Amino acid sequence: METLYIKLYEKYSKLKVSKDHELDQADKEQEGKFVDYMNAAETLIKHLNNDKMRLSEVIDELRSEVVSLRTAKDEQYDDFQQRLIEEKQKNRDLSAEVEQLRELQQEIPRSDQHEEPAIISMQHSPSVSREKVNESPMRMTRKKRARLSMEANSETNSTASGLHAPSTGKKVLPDQPIDISKAYSQSECCQGNIDNEGPCKCVFQNLVESLIDMKVSVANHPEGRCIHLVHQSSGYSFDLLWRNKASSTGDVWYHVSSLGAFANVAPEWMRREILIFSMSMCRVFFERISRFIKHH
Repeated sequence: METLYIKLYEKYSKLKVSKDHELDQADKEQEGKFVDYMNAAETLIKHLNNDKMRLSEVIDELRSEVVSLRTAKDEQYDDFQQRLIEEKQKNRDLSAEVEQLRELQQEIPRSDQHEEPAIISMQHSPSVSREKVNESPMRMTRKKRARLSMEANSETNSTASGLHAPSTGKKVLPDQPIDISKAYSQSECCQGNIDNEGPCKCVFQNLVESLIDMKVSVANHPEGRCIHLVHQSSGYSFDLLWRNKASSTGDVWYHVSSLGAFANVAPEWMRREILIFSMSMCRVFFERISRFIKHH
């Protein structure tokens, strides 16, 4: 019986040793796998940390670039805002200056050249009262100035009895016929005609300018001397050339120089380079010119 126990014990010991050996082997295998997993995990973690650091650096660079771009854009925006303010101020100043010039041009178109001769002539006219003479030239309309000038001329003609003949120096009686060409000496600036080379600036030219509201001057033309007219506020200008001057019914040639501000609104007849009409149509021509300028 004791021998049986001994055999069983030996067999049990062998089985236990074998079982322990198998367990140790399994533990070693599991430990090896765990170590491999740990190494792989550490490698992956290290790689991810490196990527994280690299991405953080990229983010920092992008952030600094965004900040620099934003700063540059803010500076550019401030610069543009400053320029816009300056340009607006310049535009306001220019608009104010243009408006001031327009007001001056409308209020005092030719006061020094037109009003003073008219006032002087009215002062010497007995039909014009002192109140009319002292009236402000700026408040006198063109019709009023023309009416006063006509009154002065008619009164001067009616009072020719007080004049002396330029050739004899004798006083002319009221019942005697008066030779106007002898009684009145013509100004030197008005003695020449359109073919002469002398100066043409005179009070009659001022009167014409005040009536048609245009600057009038005499210019040279290949076919002779012509009248050059300019509307100063718009820049519209043209020339008038007389043909067949020997005849009282000669033709007038209209030649446009510049349409100025009327380039887009001028009618077809104003755009023509050359327009020919008779002397009898001059009044209609200037009426149309004045009506067009007044409406525009």
